[in-house]
Amino acid sequence: MRPKVRRIVDMIGSALLGGGVVAAAYELAAGPDGRGARLGAAQSVEEEGAPPQDPSGAAAPEEAQPPEGGAGVGTGGDDPAADLPPWMVPDESGSYTAFPPIFGDPPPFGDEEAAEYPGHGLVTSMAVIVRERADVASPIAGILRAGTRVRVRLEPAFGGGCKRGWYAIFPGGWICRDAGLAVGKTPPDDAVFHIPEAKVDEPLPYDYWRVKDVMTPFFHRLPSYTEQDRADAAGRAWYEKHGSQPMPTDPSKRPDDVPAVVKEYMNPGYWITRAGEEVHAKRRFLRTLRGSYVRKYQLHQRPAPDFRGKVLPRGDELPIYFIRREVKLERRETDGSDVLVKTDETLERLSTHPFVRKIHIGNKAYYEDENGVLLRAYAVSKAERISRPVGLAADERWIHVDLSEQTLVAYEGDRPVFATLVSTGKEPGMTPTGVFRVQTKHIATSMRDQPVEEEAYSIEDVPWTQYFHANVALHGAFWHAGFGLVRSHGCVNLSPSDARWLFGFTRPSLAPGWHAVTAKTLSAGEGTVVYVTE
Repeated sequence: MRPKVRRIVDMIGSALLGGGVVAAAYELAAGPDGRGARLGAAQSVEEEGAPPQDPSGAAAPEEAQPPEGGAGVGTGGDDPAADLPPWMVPDESGSYTAFPPIFGDPPPFGDEEAAEYPGHGLVTSMAVIVRERADVASPIAGILRAGTRVRVRLEPAFGGGCKRGWYAIFPGGWICRDAGLAVGKTPPDDAVFHIPEAKVDEPLPYDYWRVKDVMTPFFHRLPSYTEQDRADAAGRAWYEKHGSQPMPTDPSKRPDDVPAVVKEYMNPGYWITRAGEEVHAKRRFLRTLRGSYVRKYQLHQRPAPDFRGKVLPRGDELPIYFIRREVKLERRETDGSDVLVKTDETLERLSTHPFVRKIHIGNKAYYEDENGVLLRAYAVSKAERISRPVGLAADERWIHVDLSEQTLVAYEGDRPVFATLVSTGKEPGMTPTGVFRVQTKHIATSMRDQPVEEEAYSIEDVPWTQYFHANVALHGAFWHAGFGLVRSHGCVNLSPSDARWLFGFTRPSLAPGWHAVTAKTLSAGEGTVVYVTE
């Protein structure tokens, strides 16, 4: 599906508050309690978000929003797999073929609502923050990205820390007039820049490119030949002295030989999202969603992992045994013998196998199938059923993350409906254990290393991000395929497809046209429980 294009007026962006971390310094890093983002994850406020929205820009309803198939999985009497919604229908491998919807139903917008909200608003900055009340100290309800249209009250309210006042938007929430919202009695015109719309029904919402050269300069505008040469020379000089240590982005703290047109330098392993492509001075440049420019030859694309977990239409398919390491299968030398012989067969990583029991031979653990074939237990991740945490409703959706097995299982009440592999914190304690709830959900948000971390990284628009504890989140990872093995900085990494599936499954839903939502604000309901165990 080709991305639709939105034209926006001003790429300057609002004065956006950081979530307590470095990244793009965008505001919706915190839940209602104001805590910011960790995990090398600064929340982004500038993603473009959703398909063309209802003019209302409605907030998500409190109850779970089912697809056309009803409130839950399988409502067909005695057969729990009957009347399945499309996102629960498995293919031949047991994986899903569709994604749950991420947006709630728009509220009615009739004559009465049109009279109360006669104005037409267009987000003209990278993003704007929607607050519960007309006050900068009020909880953040969500984020609208550039190009989003909303209906607005034309009479602003004043005070609350916003000099030019606040606009009330339908059906709830307030936007500071300084943030970047064009308002008129008729729909404002789009102009100037083209920004791709997020592809909300695909595994990746954007077009991602990886930096391949050390000290790759990113420019505020298209640079001249001379400016490029000066930027390259300054980058080489820094690298010779400091290696891959990131150069400060503050112009007052970096060497004098860096030309002002340079926004920042990035190193291999950093990722950006492509907004467009231009030719200047006979060179091709990619324009990023942040509005900066980089020479195309210094970037490259890699295919994203296509791994998908399993939907469980009957609810009785667990346990599932995922293969996380490619190790040769073994057999007993003779019936009943403890002497094992390796076979020539190796199961494909990320596949499944029908083991039936776990056994110990000597001091080693194995899984065994009904034919007596054995595989070392460390090569297997077992997704199994557990009891619902105390206090959850009988039909409430919740997520279980098993750190020891590197698995995730999604439930409706006591019934498992989805199972997959994940990658969690590579050091003990990085991913906290306990019972949490989803606090904020972002179609995409930027993540960058923090001072406490040893390795530098920067990833624009990490897809399908759901923060559930401080800065720890469930999110898609397109830069690796090591699912089933620990490797993150604390977050729960999923394949892009699995992250998108889970983003639609969890609550709260996003309001139509919104890019991010905070649980328990406006009409957004409680966030889905995330239960993390060792």
